[in-house]
Amino acid sequence: MIGGGRMGRTHLRALQDSKQVSIAAVTEPFEASAAGLREEGLPVYSTADEMFAKTALDGVLIAVPTPQHTETTRHALEAGLPVLCEKPFGLSPDTARELGKLAAGKGLALQVGYWRRFVPELVSLRRDLAENKYGAPHLLMCSQWDEAPPPASFRQHSGGIYIDMGVHEIDQTLWLLDQDFVDFRAQAFPSTEDPDAHNDVDSAQALAMLAAGTSTVISLGRFYQGGDVVSVQLFGSRGHTSFDVVSPDTGEQPQLTALKAQAEGFARHVGGEAPQGTSAEEAARVLELAHDLTEAAGIAVLGAP
Repeated sequence: MIGGGRMGRTHLRALQDSKQVSIAAVTEPFEASAAGLREEGLPVYSTADEMFAKTALDGVLIAVPTPQHTETTRHALEAGLPVLCEKPFGLSPDTARELGKLAAGKGLALQVGYWRRFVPELVSLRRDLAENKYGAPHLLMCSQWDEAPPPASFRQHSGGIYIDMGVHEIDQTLWLLDQDFVDFRAQAFPSTEDPDAHNDVDSAQALAMLAAGTSTVISLGRFYQGGDVVSVQLFGSRGHTSFDVVSPDTGEQPQLTALKAQAEGFARHVGGEAPQGTSAEEAARVLELAHDLTEAAGIAVLGAP
């Protein structure tokens, strides 16, 4: 694994009881984080090149900050290693597509970590939609509200709320309904409570029309007392459903379960099975739409060169 920070540690918790995937070593250049990983018994290297040279690896899980996603992926692919990279896969759709072509040319698996595709309730909903259980899907509502805003130091390089958070809802919508966006409106709350994050926003909402006529509402926010919440509502001509993917009651367990399933599915793909996760091309389209919503809302892309 490359990156032993907040998201890297989340992956470690998810994989601690996996029988199919184990973290053989970690690249983490910051000593404070590296020391904690060593205390857990993990070999830790300051550079990826050192880890590649000294460790037998079947693939690489990339959990570095967003602006480093694509160059870290390129480095691993050039070393001949399959890659499972955290979302959103950098900030540039063109670079995402370029890396997809690089991986394909080398015959290497490349997957982007949109873990919602491995949540059992969402997998069932996708199957039910394909089987027309709900009839014509008129409205899909996807919301993600965090318990509290992340540190300003993270926000300044995250891409902004649509690229950091909204990409999950965009990928989820495209995957569930197999319809692309054809029109949309987006807005953001005009002020931010953290003075050190003055160029970011605390909430944003979007309404999109999809190719077959379904409307989608995407709701994003950084204040939900008690814990993070991710919820889905679907209204169709033959039925409706709603459920929480994550809630204050569940805590992070649904995410950990999905991250484990995602890594194990990726390992099977590396071994020759069909891919289950998000491809580089799909991730590039998600990034394009996230940029479009960011522009429509009149907010900045944070961390862009």
